[in-house]
Amino acid sequence: MKKRQFLHLLALGVLLISCDKTESGEILDNTYTGNVSVTSTGADPAGDFTGDGDNGTYKFAWDNTKSKAQVNFDITSTSGSVTLILQDKKDQEVLNQTLSADGDEDTFSGVSGTGKSGIWKVTINLMDFNGDGSYSLSPVD
Repeated sequence: MKKRQFLHLLALGVLLISCDKTESGEILDNTYTGNVSVTSTGADPAGDFTGDGDNGTYKFAWDNTKSKAQVNFDITSTSGSVTLILQDKKDQEVLNQTLSADGDEDTFSGVSGTGKSGIWKVTINLMDFNGDGSYSLSPVD
């Protein structure tokens, strides 16, 4: 009886672990009241977003096979801000960049900090965003 219970618990544990696997491109959170249009997925995800004073978060999983990411994002906005955050496989923040309508910069192009390759989390936080923008990511060493 004890051996059977152990095997049953072991099988249940394996089932629970396998159900927790996040897939690249999977949307993890979408509370943004505006529009997000994903234009490409896979190794080099990209997309566009628009808003009319909208708020919220758009977060997705990305399989980054390298230790860094080339990040490009821009906004054309009359108000609000957009923050792009990258977290590596171990949930360590490797990039946190904000662009705002009243800021000096409306474009960011750069390389993230070094992280652990695997499934990364890409978070786009939009606050009172009125305008449009785009993002793209590529894995780099």
